Amino acid sequence: MTKQIRLLIALVLMSILIAACGSQPGMPSISTPSPSVQDDETRQLLRDAQSAPPVEAAQLRLQAADRLSAQGNDLEASSILESIDKRRLPAELGLSIALEQATLALTQNNPERALRSLDFHLLPTDLNRDQIIRLNIARAEAFNLFGNPISSARELIAATQMTDDKSLQQSLHDQIWSVLSTADSGILQQEVQNRNNNFFEQGWFERAAILAGISNFDEQQEKLFDWQLLWDQHPAASLPPRSADTPLATDLSPIPLTDRAQRVALFLPLQGDLADFSRTIIEGFITAMQSSQTGETEVVMIDSTEIRSPEQLFHTARTQGADFIVGPLDRNFVNQLAEYPDHPLPVLALNPAEQGLNPPLQLDLSSDHEVNTLVRRASQLGYRNTMIIRSDNRSGERFEQMIRQAFQEQGGYISASLTFRSTESNSEQIRQLLLQDPEIARTMPRSSRSGMRANISHETDVIILATEPRDARLIRPMLLYHFAGNIPVIATSQLYEGNPSASRDNDLNGIDFVDVPWRLAEPSTTRQSITERREDAYTEIGKLYALGADAFIISQNLPLLLQQQVLIGESGVLSLGPNRRISRELAWARFNNGVPQLITE
Repeated sequence: MTKQIRLLIALVLMSILIAACGSQPGMPSISTPSPSVQDDETRQLLRDAQSAPPVEAAQLRLQAADRLSAQGNDLEASSILESIDKRRLPAELGLSIALEQATLALTQNNPERALRSLDFHLLPTDLNRDQIIRLNIARAEAFNLFGNPISSARELIAATQMTDDKSLQQSLHDQIWSVLSTADSGILQQEVQNRNNNFFEQGWFERAAILAGISNFDEQQEKLFDWQLLWDQHPAASLPPRSADTPLATDLSPIPLTDRAQRVALFLPLQGDLADFSRTIIEGFITAMQSSQTGETEVVMIDSTEIRSPEQLFHTARTQGADFIVGPLDRNFVNQLAEYPDHPLPVLALNPAEQGLNPPLQLDLSSDHEVNTLVRRASQLGYRNTMIIRSDNRSGERFEQMIRQAFQEQGGYISASLTFRSTESNSEQIRQLLLQDPEIARTMPRSSRSGMRANISHETDVIILATEPRDARLIRPMLLYHFAGNIPVIATSQLYEGNPSASRDNDLNGIDFVDVPWRLAEPSTTRQSITERREDAYTEIGKLYALGADAFIISQNLPLLLQQQVLIGESGVLSLGPNRRISRELAWARFNNGVPQLITE
């Protein structure tokens, strides 16, 4: 019991601290005095309270009670707080006094009195949502210590309906499950039959009842799957509790291996906003499968919009005989998998994991792959001092941030940057950027005209473009006009629209840029098949075909990848990186006569 009391005291005190951080403007502040203050100061506080207005009097009495409690006189402190009518106080002050009363009651091993102090009817009626949640949590702990896990769970379930904060909901779900896991199976069965339960309570009680007394992990998963079929709209289905008694992912578990996947489950959204993206990925996967010479592979489809948890995913995939899973796309589900302790099947997620200690394999088209490829090449060529020019949009801003970080991590230096705006003077923007290089400023002629030549010096090793194609076509001629044509220019894949056009892109001559092999290298059989029937094969969306094709390549060559061997993919040269995220080394090309030419050295 002592350990439980300490837990509640810590939670109540934490609740008070959280409230202090988010208190409303104008609320009376509550200061906690030092334990070293003498008794006469406590008496003075109580004397002042007798003649003070109600709110100030309550604050003074709370301060006096804090002093007495710090001196070990909990009974007198409780008596002082009992004399305060909390109903007529500001909401935050009334709740703080109630929480302090509960804390004192529990230090005296009296959860019944703690519950009385936390009675909703004895508190201000204008508590806001956050304050009600804190009250629910405190009442739940008191009920639990009083030996009533069902009432404790009801308080926590009520709290979950007061917030949209996923982090707080997850914490509350964990607490609900911790409480219900201690309940007697007979009591749980009795509560399942209670017709007064609301939807949320009924779902939780049924979940606890079907798992009560079952310790076998596989049997638990079967029961959970059955529960989720009936309760797929329940909050515990979309945000499952993390049980303290269930092994959590504390390290990378081994990936189950097969030489070649024979039956692949494509776990992707088949309806909703992402359905079109999924269809492109699926077509890339199936086309690569049909083009391969590795033997027959079967595909089964699992709609990720109908699956709520890793348990349900693995159960469904195994039921359909799959030995490899491609997906999900949803980052929240990827993070759930990364926190799941045991993956009975290898999973290739199509977005990176942001948390969790046991992530699946991850293959993605995130921009940091091309930024890393770009910065590595700059470093290999000895470029240390760079200027950055980006378009005036969110994409350009994001690329600039990533380039800055990656370039500086490689020991490089960003000497200047420009947010290019095509509506302003193109010439003046580029001139002012170049003048930030001291050597250029010293040697550049005061004026320029078309066809004029000048030898200028520069400290800048390279100019990096993170611009849309239309901006780049304006920028490159201005660099030449201002005598900076001998400074190398390298660019992100934004530069290239995907379809060659010498007349359109002639102003991009001499620029090196990075992109997926799907758009630059000699076409594979897979790419030829898709380009014959799809007009979007070389667009940005078309890169999803490459992603799907590479997912098939990995499914057939997983042992090689895990042995740190590289795979030649459509979206890049694939290798296993940290945290099981697959690294993609992209291809390089240079515009020559308006057409990109693959750089092979």
